[in-house]
Amino acid sequence: MKLQILSPIPPGSGAYVLHQQIASRIRGYRLRPYSPWWTVFPPVLPLFSSRHADLIHTSFEYGAFFRRKGAPLVVTAHNYVSDRFMRAYSSPLQYLHYRTDLRLFTRWSAAVADQIVAISQFIADKVREEIAPQTSMRLIYNGIDEQRFTPVKPCGRKPGRPLRVLFCGNLNRRKRSHLLVPLAEALGGGFEVHYTAGLAGAAALAGSKKMGAAALRNLDSVAYADMPDVYRSMDLLFMPSVREGFGLCVAEAMACGLPVVAADSGALPELVEHGRGGYLCPIDDLSAYVEAIQRIAESPELSRQMGQYNRARVEERFTLSRMANEYRLLFEQLLDLRSPAHRMSHEVG
Repeated sequence: MKLQILSPIPPGSGAYVLHQQIASRIRGYRLRPYSPWWTVFPPVLPLFSSRHADLIHTSFEYGAFFRRKGAPLVVTAHNYVSDRFMRAYSSPLQYLHYRTDLRLFTRWSAAVADQIVAISQFIADKVREEIAPQTSMRLIYNGIDEQRFTPVKPCGRKPGRPLRVLFCGNLNRRKRSHLLVPLAEALGGGFEVHYTAGLAGAAALAGSKKMGAAALRNLDSVAYADMPDVYRSMDLLFMPSVREGFGLCVAEAMACGLPVVAADSGALPELVEHGRGGYLCPIDDLSAYVEAIQRIAESPELSRQMGQYNRARVEERFTLSRMANEYRLLFEQLLDLRSPAHRMSHEVG
């Protein structure tokens, strides 16, 4: 009997990428994309579920809307933004949404799900602190396709050109993209700060007239398939975000052999080992970020060692095959398919 695992998930986010990767490794796992605009009126979301699914796997916030009788519901907490900490890093409307309907829906999903998956220890602790769910929770770190995200050999900074710093993600308050212009000002000559446009666009940075803006390089929106080449063309990843549930681009950059300078916040300390794979700095501490980047720039050997350490760390802890296998085992347990005659048809690479 061929089983069907359905994953209703909106495209355009790291969560969608992760669910795509699971689909590529587990037979019978099918994505059902829906526009994020439908979350403005959540009662329509059940239309993207299916009565024929044997198991539903979706994201935490709206998982309850996809519940179906007889089908276990697995919700993955990719992030958590409904706590008071986020007030300083959100617009008033965003914060109102986080603290009201999104918080309510998240609690509802936690109450009706058969299993909650947290993608980092930080998220697991945050969900327990804010919601205290009775549903069991399992930690499954996100995984990176280490066969696609590979370093340039030899690993380390390329001599004879400015050090290239990469910023990935939406240009919003949570990601702290406003630091890019002052970072470029403070670093001065010998550095280039590259950034992707993300989902939010890059008009504000592209139109900046401040000194230092000339050191910024807009990469526009980059297709996910092209990201390995982007990482390999850079020397260092800069991630000042204050709230990452995991940090997908951080792990991808690490797999490509880049050192990382990041905020000491959220789940980032679970990826970046301070002093060995890069540096963790206090939130919004521009001088600490500049000092860390300059320290790496001044020592090609340090950059090479950090890049090699990060690659090894991904291979040890954050591979796609490990993640897919852990999800497969979880699905099997929930479906109680222990008998060989009824075992799930799957393939995990």
